[in-house]
Amino acid sequence: MEIEIKKLTPELAEDYVHFFDVTPHNFNECICYCVTWRSDNSYAGDGDHWFPAQEERRARALQFVKSGSLQGYLAYCGDEIVGWCNANADCRFCLNYLRSYWPIEEYSADIKVKSIFCFVVAPKVQRMGVATKLLERVCLDAAADGFDFAEAYVNKEFTETDHEFRGPLTMYEKCGFSRYGEREGRVVMRKALK
Repeated sequence: MEIEIKKLTPELAEDYVHFFDVTPHNFNECICYCVTWRSDNSYAGDGDHWFPAQEERRARALQFVKSGSLQGYLAYCGDEIVGWCNANADCRFCLNYLRSYWPIEEYSADIKVKSIFCFVVAPKVQRMGVATKLLERVCLDAAADGFDFAEAYVNKEFTETDHEFRGPLTMYEKCGFSRYGEREGRVVMRKALK
């Protein structure tokens, strides 16, 4: 299976939402479009991170992709998207929320961290290395862009792909990440890029 990884760009916005439209990954009424994990500038106003109606989440996803506030990578097999990884660099709002669950430290201003928030992989290609290829590309580009670290927030025990959208801890270890912090079954995985 030939997989091509593409950075999410405004031109791929329609492909992106179509992937979420057709890929089982949540209960139908909860299709996420990955609208929570995005840059702080898209939290202006009421600070909403979740929108109650699927139609609104879809519309917001298009808006966020086109504005560049929703960032990540798409995995293509031919013309079909088979995977997604949300990797963002400027979401302090997200990190502040996650700090209540994971032991994420405050970063000094001179440290650049690429945060890896979640994955969605089409069921027919799960356990075939798609998420690993996405993760490798995130790290490659983050290093080229001058980031000091790539960081992910995972559960120590991987139960099932339907609920473990952060990916298994073993995948991160395989890609050179180390345990950086742990609290109550939640692990911060970190990889030095410099």
